Amino acid sequence: MCESRAWFPFFITRPPQWPRNTAGHHDAQVALHQAEVATLDAMVFVHPNWWGMPPAVLAGWVQRVLAPGVAYKLGAPEGEPEGLLRAGRALVLNTSDTPADREEAEFGDPLHRTWSACVLSYVGAADVRRVVFRTVTDSSGETRASWLNQARHHAAALLA
Repeated sequence: MCESRAWFPFFITRPPQWPRNTAGHHDAQVALHQAEVATLDAMVFVHPNWWGMPPAVLAGWVQRVLAPGVAYKLGAPEGEPEGLLRAGRALVLNTSDTPADREEAEFGDPLHRTWSACVLSYVGAADVRRVVFRTVTDSSGETRASWLNQARHHAAALLA
């Protein structure tokens, strides 16, 4: 389990002409996260649906930590990526203010596609689970407590 509770810098700490982020990143905090993520058996991501995307700080973490040479490699430009992480399982827990039927009908559930097809399968997670707790705005304290219990259950099931 990734135990680093250090603040993750969401800003770029090197000039943009720098080579692409790979193993051996020069930013010590990014390198720490890259080393830790390589040891995980499973990954859990918890975030709100933020305009159909993860919040910027999480997107920045994904882009900097799950980098080529760390989380995946490409053999040929037209080829499939080879996931390098040993974490074959992942759980994504989202909160949302959009009802499920509207999310699917109007937006096509972009977070499902982002995590399942674009991020986690790319780095080698074959078992990707996602749970959405909704709607937050009108939820009661009792409902939110139930969501926390469900989150614990899903996390335990991921590791079972």
